[in-house]
Amino acid sequence: MILTIKTILALQNKITFLMRYISNFIPAMVILLISSCTGGRQFTEQKNTAVDAYQTGDYNKALESAEQIIMKSGEKGKSAAGQIYAIAGKSAYQLEAHDQSRDYLVSAREDGYSDEQTIVFQADNYHRIDNLSKEISLLEEYIQKYPGGKYINTIRTRLFQTCMESDNFELAQELWPLLDLQSKSETENLEVYLAINQVLNNDQVCDSVASLILDANPEHESSLNWYAEKYYWKAENSYQAEMKAYEENKTRKQYAKLLKAFKIVTVDFKQSLDYYSRLYNLYPKPEYAKYLGNIYARLSDEKNAKYYHDKAL
Repeated sequence: MILTIKTILALQNKITFLMRYISNFIPAMVILLISSCTGGRQFTEQKNTAVDAYQTGDYNKALESAEQIIMKSGEKGKSAAGQIYAIAGKSAYQLEAHDQSRDYLVSAREDGYSDEQTIVFQADNYHRIDNLSKEISLLEEYIQKYPGGKYINTIRTRLFQTCMESDNFELAQELWPLLDLQSKSETENLEVYLAINQVLNNDQVCDSVASLILDANPEHESSLNWYAEKYYWKAENSYQAEMKAYEENKTRKQYAKLLKAFKIVTVDFKQSLDYYSRLYNLYPKPEYAKYLGNIYARLSDEKNAKYYHDKAL
């Protein structure tokens, strides 16, 4: 092949252009690669800083480092990894910035990340804004995922407490035996257990629980009211039944039976009177005055009956 001068010149021009392109492209690629490596190294360093700061209890630094990563990811049109949102959310929780914590932990879960603390902290975040359904969902998730977890006693106890609010009485009965002894001795939990067993008409359990509460706090209103109502209705129902029986069969035998029953009824009314008197002195509510008036009327004490009935108006 014979090359003409024109062809040779054209080839030289192409070679010159190609060399210039390569000379410009290679440095740009080198710069890009260096920048990429540097950026990756900086990200890793910031992530490690956030993780280390959280683990050592420096929550301000952990939050700041995590938020820097989140911001830089956003500038690139991307979301940060779920772990980074989790660190931000857990740090914010530890700093009592609960709204901020809740938002970050939502983002962590959306990216598929969760651990023991994210579930526990987020459940409490929802508790603080009275979002009961989301709180219960997280509590149940924790128990399912971490049955031997670090926070299992706290989570079981809180789930038990929600049972009264959610009317989940069967679950409450299942959870109560699983609570630790400390939780079972706390008045707050005993109150819930008392209320649930009242709904379920488990009178013997209510007697036992109310007694435990009153041992710790003799002025506890719900427990005093349990015994006051118990003895009142026991006496009143018996009184009504015996009176009805006598009205239907006015014989000497039935009258003797009525008098005998009244002795027992009087004992129960007096026990109820003792509890309602304590209740009214501590919590002077019209409903307690009404019961006191009714009891005094049954005991034929018209003066006190009128006094308390007037207080009930």
